Amino acid sequence: MGTTDTEKNAPKPNGGLYSRVNVSVKTINIVIAVGLAALIVVLAFVVTHNGFTITFDTDGGSRVASVVGKYGETIAEPETPVREGSTFTGWYSDSACTVRWDFDKDTPTGDMTLYAGWKAKN
Repeated sequence: MGTTDTEKNAPKPNGGLYSRVNVSVKTINIVIAVGLAALIVVLAFVVTHNGFTITFDTDGGSRVASVVGKYGETIAEPETPVREGSTFTGWYSDSACTVRWDFDKDTPTGDMTLYAGWKAKN
């Protein structure tokens, strides 16, 4: 049993997933990159269309309901909470209440908590 001319002239596989398919590394890299890009687009679509939950921590003040916001869009300012013996100073993006949230400009980029700022009444 000898080898035919067709078998002798057939391309030699480089190995990989298929023994009879010769795919370059460059082609595989392109396929992977396109697949990852498609996955990112799908994930971005899901995240931006389901929205983010914004929770309001009133630090002992009256309850304020959470809202759903979308990436790149501002959220409506909620009702002002009330806390006995304190004056409300605004909503802040950090628990130390040093970075004030601007409802006209700031937009959520994910699930987040806004914190109520308070100062003692005189």
